[in-house]
Amino acid sequence: MKENKIIKLIHVAWRERWTDSQWGINIKNVIPRGAGGDAYNLSDCILQQALIGSTANPMVLNYLKHSLCAHLVSYAAVLRRISKYDHFDRIYCLTSLLDFVESILDGVTCRTKVEESILPGAIVSLVDWLMQIFATITTSYEMNRELSAEQSYLHDQCCTVIEKLVRNQFILAILYVGRQEDPDNYSKIRENYATIKTSLTNSNFTPSHPNVEKYLQKLAYIDVHHLDMKTLDVHPLPEPISYCVQPLLAVEVLLNPCNDTSYYVAEMQMLQRLKKFSNTRLFYEIIRAGFVSLSNVAETSHDTMLGAFTFFKVPQIIKQLHALNRAPTEPTPTDFIPEVVEAFEMLLEDNLLLDLMDSKCSCNIIDYLLNDWAKQHLVNEVHVKHFAAQRDQEASLLLQKREWGNQTQSIINFIIRAEVPLSGVLKTLSTDYNKVQEALLEVLCTVLVGNSFDLLLSVATVEGRLKTFVSRLIQCNENSKQIPGEVGKSSIIRSTLFDVSFLMLTSIVQTYGSSVVLTDNGDSFFEKWVRECMVERNKPKNPRKMIAICDENIVDEILMTFSKPDAQLKTSNITWQDICINLPGVLYHVLISWEKETLSAADVKNILDNIKRRMFSFSVCATSFLSAYMHSVKDKEVLKPLNMIQQFLTPAGNDEMSSQENVKERLALSFQIIRKMQYYAHPTGSLKSRSLTLTQNLVSRNPLIDQFKDVWSTVADHGWVPPRAAQVIESLLHAAGPAWLASQLVEEMLKCKYKKDMMKTLDIIFAISHLDIERVTEALLTQVVPQIINNRQGDDINEPQSYVLARLCVYCIISALETRTQANFSQKKRSRSHDGEDLELNAAKMRKITGDGSDNSCSNDFLSENSLLLGSNMSSLHSSMRETPTQLREPLQSSIQYIFRVFQQFVTTEELSPKIYFVYQFISLLVECGKERIRPVLKLLPATLMHNLLKVMLTEDINVGLISRLYDLRFNNGRQSAVSDLCLWRNIKLKQQSIQL
Repeated sequence: MKENKIIKLIHVAWRERWTDSQWGINIKNVIPRGAGGDAYNLSDCILQQALIGSTANPMVLNYLKHSLCAHLVSYAAVLRRISKYDHFDRIYCLTSLLDFVESILDGVTCRTKVEESILPGAIVSLVDWLMQIFATITTSYEMNRELSAEQSYLHDQCCTVIEKLVRNQFILAILYVGRQEDPDNYSKIRENYATIKTSLTNSNFTPSHPNVEKYLQKLAYIDVHHLDMKTLDVHPLPEPISYCVQPLLAVEVLLNPCNDTSYYVAEMQMLQRLKKFSNTRLFYEIIRAGFVSLSNVAETSHDTMLGAFTFFKVPQIIKQLHALNRAPTEPTPTDFIPEVVEAFEMLLEDNLLLDLMDSKCSCNIIDYLLNDWAKQHLVNEVHVKHFAAQRDQEASLLLQKREWGNQTQSIINFIIRAEVPLSGVLKTLSTDYNKVQEALLEVLCTVLVGNSFDLLLSVATVEGRLKTFVSRLIQCNENSKQIPGEVGKSSIIRSTLFDVSFLMLTSIVQTYGSSVVLTDNGDSFFEKWVRECMVERNKPKNPRKMIAICDENIVDEILMTFSKPDAQLKTSNITWQDICINLPGVLYHVLISWEKETLSAADVKNILDNIKRRMFSFSVCATSFLSAYMHSVKDKEVLKPLNMIQQFLTPAGNDEMSSQENVKERLALSFQIIRKMQYYAHPTGSLKSRSLTLTQNLVSRNPLIDQFKDVWSTVADHGWVPPRAAQVIESLLHAAGPAWLASQLVEEMLKCKYKKDMMKTLDIIFAISHLDIERVTEALLTQVVPQIINNRQGDDINEPQSYVLARLCVYCIISALETRTQANFSQKKRSRSHDGEDLELNAAKMRKITGDGSDNSCSNDFLSENSLLLGSNMSSLHSSMRETPTQLREPLQSSIQYIFRVFQQFVTTEELSPKIYFVYQFISLLVECGKERIRPVLKLLPATLMHNLLKVMLTEDINVGLISRLYDLRFNNGRQSAVSDLCLWRNIKLKQQSIQL
């Protein structure tokens, strides 16, 4: 009924030649107050009357334009109605409609939720309509080989509208939303574009506008990168010097040595995305990081681990990175990787570093490295000769000077040579035990000479063969258990094998942690002893439970035997493994008797000497109980068990040294183990011996803040993290907690005066945060940042401090977000030996990547030609590495929700402040750095946060590209939120323009 009245009113207006004002007054008499013309199809009625003839009625079209200005009809309804006009033979009508569209494009927006819901579809229909017009013109030219004057004008107008539409970022953003909303209709645009492209090719038609083909392609294949977004990164290219790779690898290699290759690959890919590194630059940084770390370490254990990582693990990381980053069409390299060659060209420019490495390692380090890499087809022989020749002269001069000064042999020689003995040890361990007992004993005792054991473990760790080594040692220990009644040489060999394998296994568990190298429910004697009796750092055992599992009869017999001046168990049925399990009961009786003065100090000494003399493993088992006991008693009761442990550390007499075979090596290893156990229970300062490994805590009487300042001064002076500094910072993390450490690190960053220094410090802090990225990120988001933003205003949190702080938070979120799953099995989190938390809950540290072929059960297969990189599984690994995490894990999810709630409180005011600008920087950097992978985080954005932020921020800072990237447009809620924010942005922009006019 209303439509009839509207049509009659249009007839009257045209007949009486109403002005636009008269039309506006009279149409309001037809449409009820508060109602819109869209409800009564006002735009349909007007266009229907305007386009009756062969030409459009300009007066009636003016009525439509006035209705738009008066908000009687919506832009969405008008554009949707225009796109339905399909009389493409009426050139004059089309020309008038194109003129009309051109005149209203600059004002297209929405003012109600209903309009927002139909605008994306209307824009898609409009673009499709323009494509049809253009296709009609090109098809006509293809058939007739010429255009009439009217068609040429129509073509020019169509090109003008298309250009104006493409230059309008708001319309492009709405088109991008419409593409996601109605893919079927959008596919018609691409079909028309294909038709246009075919016609242009066949007819050699040259459009009047030079860029119209590019515009049409953009409309047909609109993507988010076509939408402008203001980037906060003032340096779009990678920084000339990176301060992030070396600290990150130092933390990971030294404190989590059992990480497999795929973990490092995923971490380096994450860093590559954040830093925009090319493959060449990334490979250079990885190699350089290994050299920098290795050139400044003093401890042997650090030396061997970093050296093994640089020579054995780095090539595998590079091969996998190259395979994952290689384009599908790029051919597989045959004998070298071009980016690796380019990386070495860059490395050769760093003469000071290479000179230092040559001097330290007593060799031409480039020659050493490349000869090994040539076997793995990272470089070829031509490159080896070329690069080695460039360094020969400098290296020879340095080596001559070094020979004049001292003759110490290079640790690199030992590391490279350790690979062959490792294979030999594993092969011997896998041979039939009964056939090779003597040879096996000789091999294992040889391993304990000097630092060979450290070297072997380092190589086994980086090659992924540590678990194989451990499992075979456990089997050797099982085979060496005492057989009652066995005497003679075979019994001596068996006992020595039991002792040495037990000591080696205990040392490995102390270094890496039982949760890393042992299975959960292993049923071997050694695994049961570790679960029930072995003290580990941050995993104390209950001494009463140790006593409870003892057999009283065996305890009494052992006690009586060891109380004799010359203890012998030859006629007893008690086995070595029984003694290991029952020693806690024996020592508990000794302690109680000593405290009650039933036993004298001399009697206690005699018992302890007999324990130590019989087998060095007994000393270790006894110390484990005493350490657990010291944990459970008062300070004044610690002295006696501590003195008992010291007795186990007294040097052995000449008679004792000559009574057993290979005593010296076993005694040294047992002392190392005992000192560590004592250190867990009663730390006395620094542990100055070979027993100080990567997992040991550092104890100091200085306040934590003083320790932090000392170590940070070292880091700041170096510009990177020395291995020792990483160890101290890890100790501070466990002593004071992630919130305290994160707070101190952020304070050091904010103290910097210049942005360059802040960015350098940011990179180092980000790397250090990987000591425990989840907990540090949680502390940053829930404690450190809210406190700084809330309590500190002014210079400390203005530019550039707020920018750098926001970037640090975003980096940590992205790293914590990266998760890792295994395709066929569940793998525990990489762990240090002191990790007492549930490993499964912290599995978020693992990157989302499938296995890399360095399975702990295999031998050195990553050096073979048939490695995973060249195998059929590469495609599945490739897809898994690029997979975007779909959901967040705790505590990351709750931490992000918390910081977003804090942000929501900040933007309740309409006054722009540093707090609100920090919120904008945080959100913008999330999108800029995280791209598609940050989508699970953006899903947690409160619905009104961006809406309120838009009302406060300037539209020059927030662009449509940022808004479009914030929401998941695959879902209806995301599209609605995006269109709502885009229209608010558009209305604010139009308001600013009207004020300027």
